[in-house]
Amino acid sequence: MEIILRDVTEDNFFNVINLKSELEQEKKFQLFETMVGSNAFFIAYASVKGWKNRAIYEGETLIGFATHGLDEHNDRYEMVSMMLGHQFQGKGYGKPALKAVIDDLVKEYNCKEIYLTVIPFNENAIRVYTALGFEPTGEIEKAFHDEHVYRLIVSQ
Repeated sequence: MEIILRDVTEDNFFNVINLKSELEQEKKFQLFETMVGSNAFFIAYASVKGWKNRAIYEGETLIGFATHGLDEHNDRYEMVSMMLGHQFQGKGYGKPALKAVIDDLVKEYNCKEIYLTVIPFNENAIRVYTALGFEPTGEIEKAFHDEHVYRLIVSQ
């Protein structure tokens, strides 16, 4: 499995915004899906916040999307969003994709800690996050849903 992160460009923009985390979202355009904001939402919000958008590929196949950057309000680096297209979930892509995003954050910002938030009923995501070392901080972040904050201490 070869996971590659690429910038979102004019060439892949429409493919990225049309990638959905749930099958029932395929024919809809919404700002928020059940478990995650839409890719279009995060691309737009990243332009305001100065965050980085990354298209996640396995070889030449687009499988997911992530946004990361400095959360200036909390003065910490965050994986703001990560999703895999519904057709790629449950196939072993989650951990390698997350590892690629972690590596990208460390390379881009030389950060020692990485934070993320997750809705508490997204058990699959929590399993992947904790398997790679993220631990709950006990914080709750108010967003579209109340989201639990997790932190990874990066070993160098």
